[in-house]
Amino acid sequence: MHIPPYYKKASWQTFLIGVLTGVVIGYIFFLFVYGQHTERWIEENLSIRNELHELEQENELLKSDQSDLNEEAEQRVTVQKIEISWTNAEKLDLDRFTTHELKEILLDELESVVGQNIISLSEQRTLLLRTIENKTFNIRDVDYQLAVRHMTIGPTLILSIEVKIASS
Repeated sequence: MHIPPYYKKASWQTFLIGVLTGVVIGYIFFLFVYGQHTERWIEENLSIRNELHELEQENELLKSDQSDLNEEAEQRVTVQKIEISWTNAEKLDLDRFTTHELKEILLDELESVVGQNIISLSEQRTLLLRTIENKTFNIRDVDYQLAVRHMTIGPTLILSIEVKIASS
């Protein structure tokens, strides 16, 4: 079997050179178009990444602001601490130890109030008053009864209390 020598004919040489030139020109055109497309895609990708990064930062900032506001609002609407003042401790000549013990016992009684919502506590203020006033506190064989003269409900529950010695 014999393969004819087409590479010697001028028409075939022209055809093969044309095909080769077309392939090279097509490949160069393909590289140019692909390069332009890739460059446009990279620029778009970078701009979208920058925009996403800015939006994530803004989102984090808004979340932190919101959490700060929520914590601040929660502190404003719940009881944080209890302050107790005695209206007649000097009249009864109560020593500091007795007033301290009374205060500790009363704070133990009112421990559940700390962290409670101010609105729900103000709705239940009569229950709170009855809890304090209907109890007799015994310190060193002396019974004391407490009467609430003034109560302010806020982030700090302020109680002005009158001490009475209970008669047996």
